[in-house]
Amino acid sequence: MNKNYVVIMLFNKSGDKVLLVKRNRQPYKNCWNGIGGKIKENETCFDAAKRESIEEANIVITNPKLLVTCIYPESNTINSNTILNVMYDFVDEVNVLDNEEGHYEWKDINFVMNIDNKEIAGFSNLNQFVKEILDLENIKKFYD
Repeated sequence: MNKNYVVIMLFNKSGDKVLLVKRNRQPYKNCWNGIGGKIKENETCFDAAKRESIEEANIVITNPKLLVTCIYPESNTINSNTILNVMYDFVDEVNVLDNEEGHYEWKDINFVMNIDNKEIAGFSNLNQFVKEILDLENIKKFYD
């Protein structure tokens, strides 16, 4: 059975910071990641992004955008994949209280862009997502 998730990259309005959570639990315990979670049955990735943003960070987003859907096969059997929908939006930089998910901070883009940063969750995919989002939004050019 497929496992469907959403990760939301929330940027401040100027696009020079992104909200990250230092996770309290696995996967990626004690690493920085975007906010997000499981997509519920009969829920779109857009609805999940809105719900998770409120549940985790108490931030209302009205127009989340889908950057990419990544499929990570778990085995060679049919429908045994992890599906990750990478969403993003630009919001006011507000204080986010820590909760059971972890500790929240608005991190400078350079923190995420450092591919040698071992504090970032995943396989350096966060910095790739950030690059593509900032390029798409014409905030910073990484690609010609």
